[in-house]
Order: sequence, then C-alpha cells, then structure tokens
Amino acid sequence: MSKSVFACLLLISVFFTSCGIARKSANTTYDRETLSPQEQRKFDYLFLEATRLAQAGKSDESFDIMQQAAAIDTASAVAKYALAALYLQMNKPQPAYDLIKTASAEAPDNYWYGMMLANLAGNLGDTDEAIIAYQNLISHNPKKPELNYMLADAYTKKGEYQNAIDAFNRMENSMGIMESITLQKVKLYKALNQPDMAYAEMNRLIAASPRNIGYMVLLGDLYLDDNKPDEALKMYNQAAEIEPDNGYLLMSKANYYNHIGNKEEFEKQIYTALLNDKVDVGMKLSILTDYLNLLLQKKEDIGKVDDLFAALLDMHPQEDGIHKLYADFLISQKRFSEAQEQMQIVVDLSPAVAGNWVQLMRITMFLEKYDDVIRIGENAIKYVPEIADIYLYWGGSYIMLKKYDEAIAIFQKGLENVGTERPTAIADLYGQIGDSYHAKGEPEKAYEMYEKALTYDPKNVGVLNNYSYYLSLEKKDLDKAERMSGETVKLEPDNATYLDTYGWIFFQQGNYSLAKLYLQSALSKDPEHSPELMEHYGDVMFMLGDADEALEYWQKAKEAGSESDVLLRKIKDKKYYEK
Repeated sequence: MSKSVFACLLLISVFFTSCGIARKSANTTYDRETLSPQEQRKFDYLFLEATRLAQAGKSDESFDIMQQAAAIDTASAVAKYALAALYLQMNKPQPAYDLIKTASAEAPDNYWYGMMLANLAGNLGDTDEAIIAYQNLISHNPKKPELNYMLADAYTKKGEYQNAIDAFNRMENSMGIMESITLQKVKLYKALNQPDMAYAEMNRLIAASPRNIGYMVLLGDLYLDDNKPDEALKMYNQAAEIEPDNGYLLMSKANYYNHIGNKEEFEKQIYTALLNDKVDVGMKLSILTDYLNLLLQKKEDIGKVDDLFAALLDMHPQEDGIHKLYADFLISQKRFSEAQEQMQIVVDLSPAVAGNWVQLMRITMFLEKYDDVIRIGENAIKYVPEIADIYLYWGGSYIMLKKYDEAIAIFQKGLENVGTERPTAIADLYGQIGDSYHAKGEPEKAYEMYEKALTYDPKNVGVLNNYSYYLSLEKKDLDKAERMSGETVKLEPDNATYLDTYGWIFFQQGNYSLAKLYLQSALSKDPEHSPELMEHYGDVMFMLGDADEALEYWQKAKEAGSESDVLLRKIKDKKYYEK
C-alpha cells in the first residue's frame, strides 16, 4: 500500500471518528466500556498525531504513537485498522491480518476494513476467509457488483469453478456482458469439461459484437482444440468474410490445415500471413517463431527458411526483431558467421538493448575473433555501460590474446560501472581479475582477488573451482582447496571440470582411490574429451600401480590435442612426472 493511499484511508477514518460515529458500529452486538472524557481526549490526540506523522511519511513514529492510542481504547476498530495499514507498510502482513480480522468483526459493515481483510486473506493463502470476507462485502455493498470479480477469483483459486462462474454471472447481470469476464468463464467451463457452455459464452460475445472477428477466431480455436475441425473452419470462414487479411485469422487457419494434415495449405496460410503487408510485424514475428519451432522439431524443409527471411527482410529491412530471429535460427544451424552479421545489424538498429550486444559478443567470442570482441565492447559501453557481461567478454578477449594488463583494466572498468547491488556480477569480475593475475604469474594477487569475489558471492562456482585448482597445483592449503572444490561438486554434480578439479585435489593429497572415483565420474560426463582430464586419470592409474592403463590415457590426452612437454616425457619413459 502506498503512503498516499494509507493517508487517505486514515483521513477517512479520522473523519468518522471526529463525527462520533466510529466509536460504536451500528452492527456491534456487545456493550463496551465508555472511555472517560480524559481518556477520550488523549486517544483523539494520539490518533490525530499518528495520522499526521503517517501523512508526513514518518511511518515508524506513526506506528509507535498509534500503538499508544490503541492501548487506551482497546476496542477501537479504527485504531486496529490504522495499525494494520502501518504493519503493511512495514511488510508484516501477518500481524496486519490478525488486527484487521478483529476490526472487521467489530465493524462488519465497514467497506475499507472488509477490503483489507479480504485482500490480506487472499494474499496469505487463507482462501476460505477471503471468500467469506468478499461475501460479506457484497451483502453490505449491493451497488458494487464489481466485488463479485474478486469473489470469483477467490473461488477459482480454491478450485470451486462453478461458484466462480456464478459470481461472474451476478456481475454481468448488473454491469452487462464484458469480454474479460466472458473469457474467464470460457476458461472455467473448459476446466469443468463443459465445452458446450464455453461455446455458448463465445456466441454471446459474437452476438453482442457481430463485426469483431477476434471472437469468431477464438471460437474457431476452441472448436479446433476440441477436435471439431469442421465447426472451426466455419468460424474461420465467417471471420474471413469480414477481414480476410487478419493475422490471427491466418495463423488459426494455418493451425487448422496443420491439424487435418494438409501441409500444402498450411504453408500457404503461413506464407500469406508473413508476406502480407497488412499484417503487423509483431504478429508476423509470433507466426514466424511458431513456424520455425515446428520446422526445427520436424527437422524438415529447413532450406526454405533462408528464402523466407530474405523476403521478409526485403519488406521490413529496419525491423530488428526479424534480424534477431534470423540470427537465432542461424545459431541453431551452427552458422555462426552469418548469425554474427545479423546481430551486428540488430545492434546498429537498437543499440540501447543490452541483450543484443551480449549476444553479438558471445557469437564473436565463439568464432575466436577476439579483436572484434574488443571493438564491440568499446562500442557497447557507449550505450549500456552498466552490463557486466560486456566487460567479461571484452576482458576475456584480452586474456585470450594474452594481454593480461589490458584485461585487468577492462574488468576494473566493469567494477566501476556495475553497481554493487549486483553481487554475482561483481564476483564474476573479481574472479576474472584473479584469473588474469594468475596467468601473469602473480598467484598471490590472484588469490586476493578470488577472496574478494567470494565475499560478494560465496557460491560462485567458477571462482571456487579456479581458486581450489590453482592451490592444488601449488600443493598449498589443500584442505581449503578440498572444501571449495567440494562445494562446486555439490552445486553442480554433473560438471566434468569441477569433478576433475576435485579428483585432482585428492590426487595431490595422496588419496588415489578417491581421486580415481571422481576422475572416472568426470570422464563419464565429459563430452569435450578434455586432454587435461585424461592426463590426470592416467596419473592416478600410475600411482595405483596400473602403468598400462596410465599409458593408454596419456596417449589419449596427446591425441586429444595436449602439447605438454611433461606429457610427452611420461609417454616416452612410461613414468609419472610432476608438472
């Protein structure tokens, strides 16, 4: 509840109090002890002062004084209501709920008490109480038929769909037929497995607005969903007599032809919609997205897609959404260079959209065009300087080029621009600074950065993994390394890299059996066939006395691309050597 709304509610309450009619509700059925004149004056003063403070935005002071007022007049419904409103401002709904239940019981005809009670009951999951509260509100406020909407919502949450429909009907009886209500009833009748009633509701809408083809299309969709294609087609044809180029109609007709297995007509409707200049671009994107998903699922007719996008982009060359969708399709086909070209157009058209820059940098990084990533990063921060991923890709490209000082400078720039309210992003940046220092041969600075990263995000798996692995390489703080690596395995038990690190730490501790267990698990989950992982497994097998299997895995590591001089010595001498 906003401060302004709360102030208004308190002013209403104060008005009734000052007029002397909030002291005892007309519906109260019990006798209460009357306050002495001195108590009454003190109560009124405290209540008014609390109200003034609330209006001034001083909620804490208002709450303290309102509590004092409520302690003087323990039966005051208006004080309870005011305290409940203050509890809501403090984000404490349960004590607010407890107070408003009492206030509403003392003044059951008070609209504001009843509304707060009903809303809080619904928000706190007390659906039965919410239903009772709305029923009470309706009985005391017959000229507010819209309350039936809230009652229907409560019934729907409880699963009492027919009661919800009855509430909607009472609302419509007073206010007339309304699209939103009718569509709600259609959903409820579908849930009740009463399709004929759902059709009847849609026909009422059509009768009320006979030129609205959206209702005809929706009824056709209902028929199609219930496997009644003939009835569906009749509705679509009826709509086509009024507006044959409507995008929703064309899409529904395409679904109809797909439903009956007429592939030729299905695609004809799709193309008619996509190449129709009377269909808006947003609708075309929706149609095209569904169509592409269908083609990708069936893995057929993919060759048509390029021609289709070419035609669409000829019609709409400045629509970034079409270029973006084309890029997504190209990525799905592993055509990354072409996807990069499309994403470059996207960022040129919409440079203020951060996600577009990140996507472009991600693709360019994958293509190993590191100089291009750097150029893109320099441009991106002119428009979206607060996005951490931009600095991570930008600085990461410098790391790949072995320009570590430049990388550190970019990550530091990221720390300056990415707010501390995003701790995971800050941790990622510190982690990358740590990786850069380690690559420079400055492990102590690297560890300092890792520690900073973990103060922002103690469960940052990338930092935990690298920190623990580098410690293990130095055989330093192995117990700490084991704890950190164990956390990564707990968080991501199927990650081969983290399992490799964990196994390698056990190797460094001399616990070869556990090392073998985790390295075997890593091998089973490694789709990349990491040469380092295979070399580690060979090392473990050598220490366990199986020189033949050790040699086999060292050879596999070499075949997988390792160019380590130490590995070549192992293979040549059939013996383990430390790096």
